[in-house]
Amino acid sequence: MKILIVRNSETAPEGAFGDWLRQQGHVLEVVRGEDVTEAQMRDAELVVLLGSPRAVYQTDIPWIAGQRPMVAARLAAQSPTIGICFGAQMMAAAAGGEVTRNPEGVFFRGWRGIDDTAEPALEGPWPRWHGDVITPPPGAEVIARDAGTVQAFRLPKAIAVQFHPEATPELLQDWARLSPPGAADPAALAEDSDRLFPARTEAREKLFAMLLRDAGV
Repeated sequence: MKILIVRNSETAPEGAFGDWLRQQGHVLEVVRGEDVTEAQMRDAELVVLLGSPRAVYQTDIPWIAGQRPMVAARLAAQSPTIGICFGAQMMAAAAGGEVTRNPEGVFFRGWRGIDDTAEPALEGPWPRWHGDVITPPPGAEVIARDAGTVQAFRLPKAIAVQFHPEATPELLQDWARLSPPGAADPAALAEDSDRLFPARTEAREKLFAMLLRDAGV
């Protein structure tokens, strides 16, 4: 299958998810969030929307404002779609939900568990890197929550996760370096990643398979 990867920031590529998809024999077409077209978004067999340090409510940024109606049309057509972090937030906003800053001012960085899910494949810990929270759109099935935040939801032929199953140890270190001084502890993060990333290989692969299944492909 040919999969359209919408890379909404060069700092948040497809990582381990991309590696796994290629190992399954899929062909990836990678396009920047600024460059994706309506035709690409409409015609792709599967679209994967990735992360960004930007926020989906920053609609003064032209590419964010332009991407939302494309995603809305794709979801309305029930075309297979997967969203990760910013991509999940874009899906929520495009389908009629809301995304705001965490009202408690919390920014999650590092490996965290999942408080509440009935889906074994979603059980953590997973890398997380976000300070925004999702109000799910009408008709969405929330399938994971943690610390008062929606961590995963489903729509018809679409699934979104707020955490970062694609994040490799190298990516997490990059995000730590890009964070405000003192916001992340690179050494502690590296210790967690060295332990958890290899230990979570099977769990990661099961989650990736679930994402494809729930996207209807």
